[in-house]
Amino acid sequence: MNQAIDFTKVSIDSFKKHGILEDVIHDTSFLPSGILAIEYTSNAPVAMGNTLSTDKTQSKPQFQFTFNKQMQKNTPQADVYVPQDDDLFTMVMTDPDAPSKTDHEWSEFCHLVESDLKLQNKSTHETSGATDFFASEFNSAGSRTLIEYMGPAPPKGSGPHRYVFLLFKQPKGVDSSKFSKIKDRPNWGYGTSATGVYKWAQENNLKLVASNFFYAETK
Repeated sequence: MNQAIDFTKVSIDSFKKHGILEDVIHDTSFLPSGILAIEYTSNAPVAMGNTLSTDKTQSKPQFQFTFNKQMQKNTPQADVYVPQDDDLFTMVMTDPDAPSKTDHEWSEFCHLVESDLKLQNKSTHETSGATDFFASEFNSAGSRTLIEYMGPAPPKGSGPHRYVFLLFKQPKGVDSSKFSKIKDRPNWGYGTSATGVYKWAQENNLKLVASNFFYAETK
């Protein structure tokens, strides 16, 4: 339990320190429901603000979600999330620093939107008849890619960019055919700077359950 609480604190502290809560999530009360593990290669994991080279991040990474009930210890009961077999998820990757951290003309820049994902390969631990945690990869069968993956390519000299992954649960019984269309990658097609995934997620009633991020830079 202490490890779960510690990871929640470490996650939120990292989101605050690196401006993810303020610039991308836009919800200071957000608490993750689990751990979003992302790996490009065995030596290029995404680790809550580490730096990866652009050449190692050009192919879409692998994702794993570890749900942990204890991580929601301080979440209001009405907002506690426990995954169900028929849940659908949307994974996104967004850059709030496009073209730079001081110039938000293209921010946010959309790098990936993949919807209708399902959890698979559950490895479960039971405590008193209730699931405390499970680790699962995503089943892409039947999924729909709304925006194809585009690897980081920050303009030379623009400094480090934050590349933020967010995992959302879709509303019960709603697939991506009902989602509002993303018209472009810059500003997620909204045409106003510093606009992106938060607005799109609000439009489609998506619930954020986990996040992770890394930095990349072209020198």
